[in-house]
Amino acid sequence: MKKNQIIILALSIATLLILAGIVVLFLSENWLQKPVIPKETIPAGAEENFYLYLELPSVSGKFLEFNRVKSEITILYFNTETMKTVRQVFEMDEETIFSKAAFDLYQPDLFLGRELQKVRQETPVTVFYLSPEEEEVVPLARLIRVEASF
Repeated sequence: MKKNQIIILALSIATLLILAGIVVLFLSENWLQKPVIPKETIPAGAEENFYLYLELPSVSGKFLEFNRVKSEITILYFNTETMKTVRQVFEMDEETIFSKAAFDLYQPDLFLGRELQKVRQETPVTVFYLSPEEEEVVPLARLIRVEASF
């Protein structure tokens, strides 16, 4: 009877160690990714880039979420080609700039990327992006215009 208890105890400890190892591996992958956003200052030349980015293709929809770890923003919009509502993810990098939508659509009201966390879900947003060369690649956002005051 004692041998059975020792074997069960050893198997339980081994199982716990394996599970702990899996959890550590899973968490370490998420912790190793460093977010590109937020920056402490607005990048130099952002105002000039704002006008260039207005010429890129854009999608207007509702803000869903901001994933700081992956530096991605998700929006929900209506695709007029397929006549369906689409959930689209856009990747951000150090060249992505953020602007509040002002009364004059062609005037930049730039803000820091970290303030994107203050934006509520379903807030109207327009994302100007670089079109990916491959279909399965996440588009890269260059300008994110948010219709919010914060």
